Amino acid sequence: MEGTMLLKDGAAHQWTSTKKIWKNLLVLASVFLLSFTAFGAIQNLQSTLNSEAGLGVVSLSCVYASMVLSCLYAPFFIHKVGSCKWTIVVCFFGHILYTGSNFYPSWYTLIPSSVLFGAISGPLSGTAKITYLTSSAVEYAKLLQHDSVEGDIAMFNGVFYFLNDLSGIIGNLISSLVFSAGTQDIGKGDVFCGAMDSHYVTNSNTTNSTGLPDDKQHVIARYTLLGVFLVCNILAALVAGLCLDKEANNKELSSAEPIQVSQQLLRTVRVFKDIDYVLLMPLLVIAGMSEAIVSGDINKSYVSCVLGIQMVGYVMICYSLASTVSSPLIGHLNKYVGARSLILAAVVANAVLLIYMLLWQPDEDSLATILAVSGGWGVVRALWRIQLFAVLGTVFPSNHEAVFANAKMAGSIGKMLVFAYSSALCMDVKLYICMAVLALGTVGYGVFECKTRNKKNQGADTF
Repeated sequence: MEGTMLLKDGAAHQWTSTKKIWKNLLVLASVFLLSFTAFGAIQNLQSTLNSEAGLGVVSLSCVYASMVLSCLYAPFFIHKVGSCKWTIVVCFFGHILYTGSNFYPSWYTLIPSSVLFGAISGPLSGTAKITYLTSSAVEYAKLLQHDSVEGDIAMFNGVFYFLNDLSGIIGNLISSLVFSAGTQDIGKGDVFCGAMDSHYVTNSNTTNSTGLPDDKQHVIARYTLLGVFLVCNILAALVAGLCLDKEANNKELSSAEPIQVSQQLLRTVRVFKDIDYVLLMPLLVIAGMSEAIVSGDINKSYVSCVLGIQMVGYVMICYSLASTVSSPLIGHLNKYVGARSLILAAVVANAVLLIYMLLWQPDEDSLATILAVSGGWGVVRALWRIQLFAVLGTVFPSNHEAVFANAKMAGSIGKMLVFAYSSALCMDVKLYICMAVLALGTVGYGVFECKTRNKKNQGADTF
C-alpha cells in the first residue's frame, strides 16, 4: 500500500514539475514575442527608413558590435544578477530605450541607444534565454528519464522559436499596414536593384531626412507605430517579472561562491581553445550573416528598391511565417534524422539561395518570387538556430553559459560585418563574401563530424 502511495506521489510530482516547465517555456516565448515584435520590425525598416548617410545600417552595426563585446561578460552578468529570469527582466529595459530613441532618430539618439541595446543583448538573447531553455530541457529529460537530452533541447528550442517568430509576423504586419496608407514609392531605387544594387538610393522627391513624406498624416503614423512597439516592450518586462519562475539551476547560481570578473571572462574566452567550438564557429558566423543580409540588404535591394517600403513588412511576414512553421517541425524531425542531416540541409539551402540571388534580377512583377525566396531564408534561419544550439548543448553539457555566450558572439560578429560594410560594397560582393564564409563553415563542420566519429569509435573499441 505504501509503495502504491509513493508511486502515486511520484507521478503527481512529475506531472506538476513538467507542467511548470512547460508553463515557463510558454511565458519565456511570450515575453520575447512581445519585445521582439518591436525590434524585429524596426530593424527591417532601418536600411530604408533612416537611409540618410547610412544612419540605419550604421546603428545596426553598432548594435551587433556592442553585442560582440557583451557576450564576453554575459555569464558574469547573469551570476551578478542572480538568475536568468532577472537578467531577462533587466535587459528588457534596454529594448524600451531603443524603441524610444526611434521617435527622434539622429546620430545623438539612435547610436547611443543602439550601443546600449547591443550591450544587454549578449546577456539577454545569447546567454540567459538559451541557458534557461537548455536547463529546462535538461530538467524535463531527467523527470521523464529520457536516454538522450539532445532531442528535448531541440524540441524546446523548436517550440520557443515557433512562438517567438510570431513577433516577426505581428510586427511586420503592423508596419506594412501603417505604411501602406502613405506614399507607395518610399525607398524605391532610381538605378539598379537586386545583385546590381551598388549604393543606397531612395526616392527623394517625396521624402524628408527621416525617409518619410513630409506630411502630418505620416508623422502621426510613425509615432503611432512606435507607440505600439513601446507598449509591447513595457508589457514584456512586466510579464517576465511577474510570471516567469527562476530556472531550475538557480540554486547553483545563488549558492555558488562569488565569481571574479576576470575568472568569468577567462572561462568564456577559454571556449575558443576548444577545437570543437572553433570548427563550428564559421557556421555560427554564417547564421548571423544570413539573418543580417535578409533584414538589411535584401529588404533594401530586392524589396523596397523594387516595390517600395510598404512591401517590406509583408515580405518579412513570409520570412517569419516560414521560420515559425518550420521551427517545431525541425525540432521534431531532429529525433528521426539527427542534427547532422539537418545541418547539411541548411548548408545546401543557404548556398542555393545565395547563388540564385546572385543570378536573379528582380522587377515589379517579381512579388511571388520575392516571397518564395523570403520563405526559403526563413526555413534556413530555423535550421541554423535549432540545430547549431542543439549540437552545442550536447557537446558542451557542463559549460552552457560560456558556450552559448560565445555562440551568440559569433552570430553577432556575422551581423556586425554585414551591417558594417553594407553601404560600402556592391550587393554581388556581399553575396560572394557570404558564400566564402559558408564554404569555410562547411569544411569546419565536416572536420568536426570526422573528429566526433573517431572519438565514438575509439570509445567503442575501449569498451
